[in-house]
Amino acid sequence: MKYILLGAGLAMLPFAATAQVSLSGGAAVATSYDLTTDSNSEADYPLSFYLQAETNGFYGQLWFGTLPGGSAPDKVEMDVILGYGTELSSGLGIDLSYSAYFLDDSGYDEAEVIAAISYGLSDSLSGSLAVGYLVESEDSYIEAGVDYALTGDWSLQALLGTNSSDVIYYELGVTYAISDEVAFNILYEDDDTTGNDGLITFTMSYDFSLSGN
Repeated sequence: MKYILLGAGLAMLPFAATAQVSLSGGAAVATSYDLTTDSNSEADYPLSFYLQAETNGFYGQLWFGTLPGGSAPDKVEMDVILGYGTELSSGLGIDLSYSAYFLDDSGYDEAEVIAAISYGLSDSLSGSLAVGYLVESEDSYIEAGVDYALTGDWSLQALLGTNSSDVIYYELGVTYAISDEVAFNILYEDDDTTGNDGLITFTMSYDFSLSGN
């Protein structure tokens, strides 16, 4: 799997060298509160950052995230993502991606294929639909989401999904854009499993973009 991804990345280098490449990246710090145990909890990824290159809709991304203490001996996850996204003249957005997940101690862990569409329902409201398949575990899921811009700084997010185990899950979030680069998000997530009261995660993120040839 590592050699497949490496070969795909190398094959794109001559093409990327002659096309305009957009570079972006970012970092985030997160903490959670577990409503089931009524206590503070480590987020799934307390600290994360990414780097992405995109040209003509094709993109590649490296994502790194620290893992909570319960994931020992693994302390860091690295994701390698290759994909293609575009917006049609009708305003319909399409995105196809392939991701491979690696752990610092255990090595290759999982691969995932995602197909997603999005559409701007109005100037303030957009919707999305995504279907994902996990290659190793042979699990799948489908998710529908909406994003509503209250003002230029505040926005609301909602997501409803179900997986191949027939678990229904949902998320509700609110985001405040402190600036063009810095944002603060509060996310509530829960599912229909017995005894689960949900999780609240607080995230501060910083994103940047650079363009060049």
